[in-house]
Order: sequence, then C-alpha cells, then structure tokens
Amino acid sequence: EVSRMLGGQMSNQDEDEVEDELEAMEQEISGPFSLPNVPTSPLPEETEQAKQEKAKQRAKARAKARAAVPMEA
Repeated sequence: EVSRMLGGQMSNQDEDEVEDELEAMEQEISGPFSLPNVPTSPLPEETEQAKQEKAKQRAKARAKARAAVPMEA
C-alpha cells in the first residue's frame, strides 16, 4: 500500500483507509493513557527550620562545587 501510495496509484479513499489503519495501529501501540488526579489537599507549610536546613545544604553543595573546579593559573 505504501509503495502504491508513493507511486501515486492510490485513490483518496485508499489513502484515507491507510491513514485510519495507521492511526489505529499507533493507538494500539501506545495504549490508553490516563493522567493522575489533581491533588485536592493544600501543600504543607515549610517550617523555618526546614528552610534553614535547605539553605545550609545549598551552601555546602556550592562550596563543594567550587572546590571541585581547579583554578587556572
């Protein structure tokens, strides 16, 4: 069918049938999918202590990254 289509020997109806079949095959391969439900509960508030801990971790990571990069002379 593809060779005939490339050769220009397919009618519009044949072309539509090929497109429908291709769409059905693609749907079969990918299968039905569903998105997860949207959360309904509010996000928990971040405590001041948690914020400070994250800031410390980021500072440590930046210091480690700077130490890992050699300075050019």
